[in-house]
Amino acid sequence: MICPKCFAEIPDTSVFCLECGSRLKDDTLDPLYAEGSDREVYPELARANLLRIQGRYEEAIEVCRRILGRFPSNETVHALLGDIYADQGKLDDAIQWYELLVELAPQNMHYSAKLHHLRALRAAQSAPALPTPETKPAKHRLFAYGLYGLLGLIVVGAAFVAGARMQNLLSTEAQPAKATQASVVPPSKTVETPRIPPPTPAAPEPSPAPPPTAPLEFTGMSAVEAELAYKLSQQLNGTPVWCAYEPLADRWYARLRIQSGVLSKGRILQEALALARAFYAKYPNARLTVAIVVPSPSGGDVLVFSSEIAPSLAAVDPAALQEEQVRALLQQLQAWWNPTLRLQG
Repeated sequence: MICPKCFAEIPDTSVFCLECGSRLKDDTLDPLYAEGSDREVYPELARANLLRIQGRYEEAIEVCRRILGRFPSNETVHALLGDIYADQGKLDDAIQWYELLVELAPQNMHYSAKLHHLRALRAAQSAPALPTPETKPAKHRLFAYGLYGLLGLIVVGAAFVAGARMQNLLSTEAQPAKATQASVVPPSKTVETPRIPPPTPAAPEPSPAPPPTAPLEFTGMSAVEAELAYKLSQQLNGTPVWCAYEPLADRWYARLRIQSGVLSKGRILQEALALARAFYAKYPNARLTVAIVVPSPSGGDVLVFSSEIAPSLAAVDPAALQEEQVRALLQQLQAWWNPTLRLQG
């Protein structure tokens, strides 16, 4: 669905736009609109989430606190506040909000998993770091530098003395040889002393190149979303993946980018199933909407496919699908296809 005011792409089940907060329909049976106190504060929640995405954290917190003044037990506000503090790196505050949220909804396993993840991040940050040479006092560094300089002078002096002794030894051995050769050869000829070429210094071995590091930065996502996107991309052989979690709908969104190759509905379906299969291996009880994008000839990306994929459908191995099975799945799956692209079946 496209918002008629800000033209943002939003789920078909939404009553309000997640970007600008404008109301889209008057369907009071919609689960997102009629769930507890969210029915009355949904526009305010959407605005707070938009402020969070824009990085305007203080304004987003102020909107959430005004909602809590009227609805102190609203689960969605607690989750949004925890995510706002987590985005800023304030893990202690984020953990406090999620602890309150777990007390409000102890049956929600997603809240408990998020709280466990935040505690693990805080434990990793508080682990003591190993001391480095830069942390030593300046006096110790000066002493080490002086010791190294003294050792260098000793080595240079020893090499000079050894070279002088070697030169004297060679000149002493060469003098008897000159006298013997002068008594044998005619006076008109002279015998030159063979010169010993200096040893050629060995070329230094090249230092090994540092191993490449995997990219860990995913812009536009929170720490939890970026970590999930990185793990999914690793399982899909480095294919670019973007993830987002919508707390109001309790739903994950995963977007995969097909970078090259011939496009067809069968291939796009297999890529979507592979992404959903990797996601449900980590979150078997979550809800997931998968989107597929491809590079546009005019620059940027263009959306070609979007659909909600259930865990039962993601259990199918896409690599083992036959052509008839792919056609049957395409007929059963309720998906959106870009009408401007002519894709083969």
